[in-house]
Amino acid sequence: MLQLLIVDDEPVILHSMVANDWASAGIGNVYQASSGLEAAELMKNTPIDIVVSDIRMPGMDGLQLCKHIQDRYPRAKCILLSGYGEFEYAQKAILYGTVSYLLKPIKDEELMAEVARVRSLILEEWERIGSVERARQSFRAHLPLLKANLLNELLSGADVPAAELTGKLGEYGLPFEPDADCSLMLLRLEDGFGESPEDAMLYEFAVRNVACEILEADYGVWTCKDAFGYLCILLQDRAGGDGVRRTNDKRLDKAAHELQLKVSGFLKGGVSVLIGGTGVFPRELADRYRKALSEFRKVPRSDRGAIVLPAEPRAQSRSPGALYSPPGFQQLLEAGRWADARAKLGGVFEEMRAKKLDTEEHMTEIVYTLMNAFYYIAHLQGKTLLELSGWEPDMAADPRHLTQPEKVREWADKALAGMEAGSVREIKDGKSQLISKIHRFIEAGIAGDVSLQTIADHVGLHPVYLSSVYKQETRENISDFIMRYRMETAGVLLRTTDVKIYELASRLGFQNPPYFSKLFKQYYGITPQEFRDRHVD
Repeated sequence: MLQLLIVDDEPVILHSMVANDWASAGIGNVYQASSGLEAAELMKNTPIDIVVSDIRMPGMDGLQLCKHIQDRYPRAKCILLSGYGEFEYAQKAILYGTVSYLLKPIKDEELMAEVARVRSLILEEWERIGSVERARQSFRAHLPLLKANLLNELLSGADVPAAELTGKLGEYGLPFEPDADCSLMLLRLEDGFGESPEDAMLYEFAVRNVACEILEADYGVWTCKDAFGYLCILLQDRAGGDGVRRTNDKRLDKAAHELQLKVSGFLKGGVSVLIGGTGVFPRELADRYRKALSEFRKVPRSDRGAIVLPAEPRAQSRSPGALYSPPGFQQLLEAGRWADARAKLGGVFEEMRAKKLDTEEHMTEIVYTLMNAFYYIAHLQGKTLLELSGWEPDMAADPRHLTQPEKVREWADKALAGMEAGSVREIKDGKSQLISKIHRFIEAGIAGDVSLQTIADHVGLHPVYLSSVYKQETRENISDFIMRYRMETAGVLLRTTDVKIYELASRLGFQNPPYFSKLFKQYYGITPQEFRDRHVD
């Protein structure tokens, strides 16, 4: 409800106007004053929306009161009453922001109708003000997301027209100059930041604030989180010019060290930092980001807290040999050898720990290798992966987000358990168990005697019968499996180790290295040395 003030130096007229049924016109409280000065004093402590005032009053007249109200209370509306129709009064009334100028005498109904009209104008005005303010509040609330989305667009190489970019930089309050140097910093949260997604979000926000606090003294700072979970920080020297390029190694290196110390001391967590070099904003930004991302994904998680400067690109480490050495995950899952699959997975992670292969590239490689094996087994049985495994939706999450060794190991163990529990290919019949037993014997004894007779003795069957059963179940001869296993193992060892070729031949049961090389060339079409040269940097 709005509040009304009626001002008139004639007590009878004032009382008559105050006595009207103002509630029916949408007015809450009605105040009265017998002079302009009294009205001005009352308005110091009382919020008034509409003022109805006579013009002719001693001291401060109605026009002076209107000017006083316009200067101090611009939202209040004035209605002037006068028994004089002089044009100069109407002119001044308009000049002082008066919304109505009415000639006396005026009927009560006419005055109330005019007050009701002015009330509607005020409500419409406040509605517009409220809408604009809501829009401003909404814009302010969404501003961090708008800034982050724009930076992600630029990092991805999106072509944002120069005029549009300049407009958004100004609208978002981003102190970045196009065609000036900028520097890129990537942060990766390591351990100590909680387990739940909510914890991760809070710590990311805290790390972002710490980074901004440290960097904003010297740089314009613009941040976002990319699709791979990195916190990306774009910097532009407040001094302008090529300041970032000149002092990048000193100030940014110092800032990175300070950031790590603050995060460790106050947040009890670890953060790795990559300083991704300098380029011209925005045209060189996407290229700098791709190079920085590629470099950071080669940094092992075990190198916690490392600061990677934009030096020469490091060579990518070899793939873990245990991941591809026969039998592969797909073969083990197809045979239902779940214990062996878990043991193989343990060997993969042990090799990664020992050789510091715990980079994000390697983590993704493991996830995709397992996923491919899972999909193969599911489709082999005419099922979807969800039907076969019964996984929760998060088990099929984007593998790009599984980059920490402990998270990948947890995912892999859970995935194997789900596949084992839901698989309809349970190993119950004796023939399937027999094939698994034969394969395990060959894999364990590949360097020694794995002849048909030796295998038959191991499983307690006649060699002829054994050969027939094996061919019926696998549709290949035992000798074919042995040769394939030897050649695939040789290929893995040549790609992932520096073992001498004659030693490799001995490991695989060949006493004559030239004979091994001959068979290898028949299998792969090239010699062992040519194979190694082709697959190793």
